Amino acid sequence: MHSRLKFWKYPITIILLFLVIAASVLVYAWMETATAPDKHLNEPNVAAEQNTEPDDVFQEPDISDETDSQQDETEPEEEQTHDLNDDFEEIGYIAIDMGEEEISQGFLVLVNRDHAFELPAPLDLVNIVEETETTFRVLGNNYLLRRSVAAPLDEMMAAFISETGNRNIAIISAFRNYNAQQHILDDHIRRMGRTEALRWASLPGHSEHHTALAIDFGIFAGGTRSTFDGTGVTSWFSRNSYNFGFILRYPENKTHITQVANEPWHFRYVGLPHSIIINQNNWVLEEYLETLREYTFEEPFQHEQDGILYEIYFSAGTQVKVPLNSEFEISGNNIDGFIVTLTRLPIDPDAVTDISI
Repeated sequence: MHSRLKFWKYPITIILLFLVIAASVLVYAWMETATAPDKHLNEPNVAAEQNTEPDDVFQEPDISDETDSQQDETEPEEEQTHDLNDDFEEIGYIAIDMGEEEISQGFLVLVNRDHAFELPAPLDLVNIVEETETTFRVLGNNYLLRRSVAAPLDEMMAAFISETGNRNIAIISAFRNYNAQQHILDDHIRRMGRTEALRWASLPGHSEHHTALAIDFGIFAGGTRSTFDGTGVTSWFSRNSYNFGFILRYPENKTHITQVANEPWHFRYVGLPHSIIINQNNWVLEEYLETLREYTFEEPFQHEQDGILYEIYFSAGTQVKVPLNSEFEISGNNIDGFIVTLTRLPIDPDAVTDISI
């Protein structure tokens, strides 16, 4: 027969059990007291943090002044870029950066004794005979001219032949390289001496023929060549060439400016409307370009032709301002800047959209 153990029959065991439990409670209470956080000790002491750091402890350098200085230095550059490009819709124009080499490009480059034209240059040359449709005489089979000038020349020769019925006018010179110009100058020097020769033939680099914008005319009739003197039938060109973008480059009454003797056979392409403006004011190219220096982006030279308003102005240096949403052409002057030609097209009433409500 089995018997069950009962703790109450053993008083010593019960006493020991209570002692163990009491001891455990006391130990736990003591540990809680010893490890409890003291909120007064753990509150941050701001004064201590500010004043107890040793003097010899390395500190991060204060770069606020340096940063402000850098910002002050860069702000002017940012303002310049902002003015020219960032908010161009607000200021109404854009700034175009032209290259130094582009100063010697365009229809309005000035080439004379004081300003040379450097070859080689991007001229886009074409053969005059192959590029024109009108039948007119050209002395050589390989006379070259700029592609953009071939069409105006073709139109001018067609008008001349149509109005006069004369087919005896021929082109006797167009583009020349340095060697060809030197050969012509040497020939003139042999015939008339250096001083007189330089009145008729330019030094290599100083001839307009290097630009491929200039042509010389001659007369061939009955197998003989006559002087193109600007009288008779040849006067048609001095009276009409400006309508096609050409000017008489060296008139007799302006030799003191051009420093070139009267050459009624030498015509130079400058494009429209410049040829018309030069003709109306009896200017030569030197006078025209000098006059344009007085006109700026803010106050341009204005010329109205056939219902179209042209605004023309000079821009020094290589940065050129042009209005937004405008049609324009830019030409270097071969000296120190650029000529800007704006075309203000007339408003077409039929193209205006009615937005009224």
